[in-house]
Amino acid sequence: MRSYLGVLAAALGIVMFSTPTAHALVPRTLDGNGVLVGSPVAPVQLEIFCDPQCPYCAEFESTDGDKLAGAVASGRVAITYRWLTFLDPRHHNDVSARVTNALFVAADLATPPNAYQAFVQDIYRHQSKDGPSAGDVAAMARESGVPDWLADRIASGDNVIDAGAVNDANSARLKDESPDNPGTPTVYNLNTKSVVDTQDSAWLDALAS
Repeated sequence: MRSYLGVLAAALGIVMFSTPTAHALVPRTLDGNGVLVGSPVAPVQLEIFCDPQCPYCAEFESTDGDKLAGAVASGRVAITYRWLTFLDPRHHNDVSARVTNALFVAADLATPPNAYQAFVQDIYRHQSKDGPSAGDVAAMARESGVPDWLADRIASGDNVIDAGAVNDANSARLKDESPDNPGTPTVYNLNTKSVVDTQDSAWLDALAS
């Protein structure tokens, strides 16, 4: 597993040479399996492990998504989303893989962090048995502020990842960071190397203050 410092350094290098502000991009992590939302030099760095079909993740984003968006916008918090697709075999579909691929298409230097976070929240508001179509996901992306040309790629079904490999890598990372309860959603504090107790309603305020 690559160290977080290596990921941070790579992301910071992208910021320094690609854009004048540390907030105007949503790159992949160095290992290719995560999406960084927010500044790579934010004082609080979190990892969030989610599956697009997970109802508990939907509840988490419904409860805390707006607060996360505000914390990212303030520059106090950055989120690395690590997407999983383990629910596909359980539901006998490919919804998580398709949506995860769309979330990686949207992970681009042209995508503002607030747009990506809004996209994540919108996806969870539209969970369904068969999942949204590519066109529906693309519409959510556009409405969230993801650039049109990236939304067009989502609509066309442009495949940019091996969803199985991403799931395997992020599952292994999740088990390493939360061996006692490797479920979703899991929020991991990269600064303290510990799992965050999100059952406490003030958890984000305590971190971002």
